[in-house]
Amino acid sequence: MRQGMTDLHVSSRPYERLESCGEKSLSDAELLAILFRSGSTGCSSLQLAQNVLLLDSRGEGLSFLRDLSIEELKSCKGLGRVKALTLKAAMELGRRSMHVDPFWKNRQISGPQDAISIFENEMVHLKKEEVHTLLLDTRHRVIRHVMISSGGLASAGIYPRELLREAIKANAAAFVLAHNHPSGDPKPSPDDIQTTKALKKAADMIGIELVDHIVIGHGSSTSLKELGCL
Repeated sequence: MRQGMTDLHVSSRPYERLESCGEKSLSDAELLAILFRSGSTGCSSLQLAQNVLLLDSRGEGLSFLRDLSIEELKSCKGLGRVKALTLKAAMELGRRSMHVDPFWKNRQISGPQDAISIFENEMVHLKKEEVHTLLLDTRHRVIRHVMISSGGLASAGIYPRELLREAIKANAAAFVLAHNHPSGDPKPSPDDIQTTKALKKAADMIGIELVDHIVIGHGSSTSLKELGCL
């Protein structure tokens, strides 16, 4: 017999708790239970949500759901096609909502941590290496966030011509570069350092400042400026 919200005690029903206490008061499992609407045989929607959260083997929090395929979700007992699709749609809505009015719009980059917080939000969960840049105005306020290139699991090309073309198109006075290490280790490689120095030289020639180069890892990131490489 399938169990739904009405099978739970009124004080434990996520719908009622959301109405009375607000969405921020709900646990991750309660929010998922609302998406699922009903459970499965012998399992309430809340229990099903808790089972889904057990798939987070690395302790990443809700972000792990972004990387699970529909088939992986369906492997969770009681989670069928419709619930898996509903969950993937909800994750994508959340991702898109961050881009309607970007939180970094006009944000001033005063130091490495300002740039790191923006890049980590976009790049920390990438499975392939990518190169991104923040284009800045004369006061180092963010004009645009651009993905420059995407490579394989181990590398991505940094093309000075494409990068500087984007900066010129945006009338940027400066930029911050970033790339991620899918291995999770934010330590820059000798190639990272050499490429950064060559890029800085090219940027200086056309009067655009390379403010920093950030290497994004898992749980921490590295500023090449702080390491004295710029």
